[in-house]
Amino acid sequence: MDVELTTKADFKVIYEENFDRVYKAAVKYSGNHHSAEEIVQNVFLKLYMNMDNVEKEAAMAWLLLTTKYMALNLKRDRKREFLVEEMEGEAEITLSESVENPEEFFVKKMKQQQFIEFRKGIFDALYRKNPRWYEAITITYVLDKPQKEVAEYMEVTLEVLHSILYRAKQWIRENYAEEYDHLNKA
Repeated sequence: MDVELTTKADFKVIYEENFDRVYKAAVKYSGNHHSAEEIVQNVFLKLYMNMDNVEKEAAMAWLLLTTKYMALNLKRDRKREFLVEEMEGEAEITLSESVENPEEFFVKKMKQQQFIEFRKGIFDALYRKNPRWYEAITITYVLDKPQKEVAEYMEVTLEVLHSILYRAKQWIRENYAEEYDHLNKA
């Protein structure tokens, strides 16, 4: 029996065919739209990084199972973050004084959302402009992989990777610096 592994060319098809299923599973297991978006992004990124080890016919099952476990792990980890012992007296007053007022909190959240949308727009445009640039930037800076490892993964020399990263960053600066400055000042 010959097993057909997933290739980079298959990724777009798998993504388009399974995005809705993965998102629905992420919402189901995480119970949160925002967490689900994060999970979906991480699941497809993990698939992209491990495509050489995933069978084409098993991709959907792999995606759903990975989504389930990522969501459950995220939910578990977030519960741990919010477990706080009851506070009494001075500690409670100190905490209440450190909390922002609702308006500041809202403005801060809106600004964060604007930056998230801005970043998403940059990555979408970068992918349309040059998928190799997108891949290099994503693996190097988003996944924080060492450049030597990224060069090996992309099957280029380190010097070529440096050139790809330089051109991609230069393109981003040329096309988005003004909008970034405007967002930063708002």
